[in-house]
Amino acid sequence: MRNLYRILVILAVVAIFLIAFLFVTSNRDLVMIDLLVDSWQWQVSLGVLVISVLAIGLLVGLLAGVGLRGIKGLFS
Repeated sequence: MRNLYRILVILAVVAIFLIAFLFVTSNRDLVMIDLLVDSWQWQVSLGVLVISVLAIGLLVGLLAGVGLRGIKGLFS
């Protein structure tokens, strides 16, 4: 019974995430990102920004999970 409860909670959280993700990525409003370098600005839609931040986060998580030694072992 506990496993069924956990599965339902995980499914509810994933459903909420997907609804919020679809809402944000369908937003076509442009946002201006002012970078730290002088007079560099990036104008991008909010959906592209969310996808970019998500992809960067996934790559950082992969590096943290696998570790640099594991990545070096893949290419050796």
